[in-house]
Amino acid sequence: MRNFLYKIIILISSIMLSQSLELDFGWHNPQGSFDKYNNPGTSFRATYSNIGSKDHIKYDLSIQYLSFMSNTWTENTSYPMTVTHSEQSWGILYGPRIMSPTRSASIRPYFGFKGGVFLFSETMKYKWQNELDGWDIACLFFEVLDDDDEFDCLDQDNSFKNTLDSKFYLGAIFEIGANMKINNNVGLDYGVQYNIIPNLRAIDTDYSQNSDNQSLQVTQIARSINADYVTFYFGLYFNLNKNGVR
Repeated sequence: MRNFLYKIIILISSIMLSQSLELDFGWHNPQGSFDKYNNPGTSFRATYSNIGSKDHIKYDLSIQYLSFMSNTWTENTSYPMTVTHSEQSWGILYGPRIMSPTRSASIRPYFGFKGGVFLFSETMKYKWQNELDGWDIACLFFEVLDDDDEFDCLDQDNSFKNTLDSKFYLGAIFEIGANMKINNNVGLDYGVQYNIIPNLRAIDTDYSQNSDNQSLQVTQIARSINADYVTFYFGLYFNLNKNGVR
């Protein structure tokens, strides 16, 4: 699924002939208590932008990744395996962004709204060493248990990944940020964005802790627009337009 998302991004971005690229890392916080996907964690986003008929209006194609949790441990069995239990979300979104009309300023504030699709998933990954004179016992074990006919030990890299949960949601992102110019080719990008996913509802929006008894930092703006996650991001933007318009 992840490779499929990458292919979509590459195809659409090549059609759009993007004029700028933003790469940002950040930290996200849930704004309610959910059954799962309710732990704060790291985030990443890549945004391709194309200028519309007016210089201060851009149209963004963005991919976003949220990591909710990733726990790794070693199973102490006869054949030791490294197990990783993780929850994550991938999103693809498209929409307009309104920039400050003054292009000559060093800092250009913006706000934008994008709509798209989110994929939330929970996975378990098992990785082991190939031992016993070439007989990969662990792989054979998973091949017997797995009901997917496509799983074949001959095609595996000493690992097995099991998807425990996978759901698609329609949603949107509202963002407020700014570009800070360093030179004509690169600058800083920073801001905050709010993920709004109508069908991903919290158990109790007034509850101040998640299921792991971690405190939730619910902002007033997020409460007002029913945002499910808030992400603070910081990174770089790259000007891909040879004419110098950003």
